[in-house]
Amino acid sequence: WGDLNTKLLAALAAGSPPDLTHLNPFMTASLYTKGLLRPMDELIRALGESDIHEATLKLQYFDGKYYGVTHAMGATYFAERRDLREKNGIKPPETYTDMLKLAEAMTERGRFAVQMPGEKLYMGFVHPAEWLAGNGGAWVDAKTWRPQLNSKSMIESLEYAQKLNKFMPAGWSGQKYLDTLAALANGKISMAYLSGARTIGYIEKYAPEGTRDPEHFAPMLRPHGPSGQRGISALDGENWAAFTQSKYPSEAFEFLRVFYKKENYLAYCHSVPIHLTPIFKSMINDPAYLANERIKKWKPWHDVMVTGLRDKRFLPIGFSRPEDNVLPFLAELDGSGIVADMVVEVMVGGKNPKAEADRAQRRAEELLAQLNFKRWS
Repeated sequence: WGDLNTKLLAALAAGSPPDLTHLNPFMTASLYTKGLLRPMDELIRALGESDIHEATLKLQYFDGKYYGVTHAMGATYFAERRDLREKNGIKPPETYTDMLKLAEAMTERGRFAVQMPGEKLYMGFVHPAEWLAGNGGAWVDAKTWRPQLNSKSMIESLEYAQKLNKFMPAGWSGQKYLDTLAALANGKISMAYLSGARTIGYIEKYAPEGTRDPEHFAPMLRPHGPSGQRGISALDGENWAAFTQSKYPSEAFEFLRVFYKKENYLAYCHSVPIHLTPIFKSMINDPAYLANERIKKWKPWHDVMVTGLRDKRFLPIGFSRPEDNVLPFLAELDGSGIVADMVVEVMVGGKNPKAEADRAQRRAEELLAQLNFKRWS
């Protein structure tokens, strides 16, 4: 996933894209404006347009047509050692300040509080989007598209991230997402910064006997910053897409019709239960879906997914607000590494957050101007 964007852009440039692929939602508008995506309205109607969850239905909807359909819904959040937090008498954090206090309390001899994944997609784009969304900010001004990388919302979040870095193991930026899940399961850290229900598999495989249950390991939604009102977590749900250059589009769409047939789709969602929550509202609480043994055992994790959807605590990966689905340059902003460089300099390099935010702002303005997306004077 960390280099999906890069590989797809290279394949498109070479004129040989796959017939069917997953896309990170923040890539879709960029590809649509270039005329590279095939519409799939007929497929959406066949699947049941009104039954697809509102959180994903229109993420790839442009000018009255659908250009994608989400494969399944997961959510990203902290995975915590719930028992250790409760032993310290601390409630789940609501604010950045709460989170820093929790991290300090959860740092014990031989165990760090938290670890963030080092892949640039995550710590350099997905998490900054969550920071902006949960702290009253946005990637760009809604009208002028001027970048907001040195906004108060981003600077406050960078200051928070820099402080949180003190409670992470040295060298975390060189480790990957799956390394953090293993570290949580085997007790090296108390919280994995990026987690989803797939973490359950690591817990059941690597955690000590007697702790492989939701009383010891639990999901924890994001805190909000001083300029925000509620924390926002990323909705992990890539969309299927077919390209105008695809050689076998009819076969691609036929595959999707088979993929979403109830018996096939149920088996797919049960392959990683809860992390692959169905996109169909009728299936989320369907007894056939809930009958899975892992879902029954880890029901509190399923409940977090359902309540998060209900309370609008999730935004698609890379989005700072719902309207970001129409921004035609988020893929390029991610691919430029501008945001990732800023985060690394602040968190790992210990640089001044405002100075690095100002530098990133200048670079982002230059990028959008080069791409002919400059609307500000």
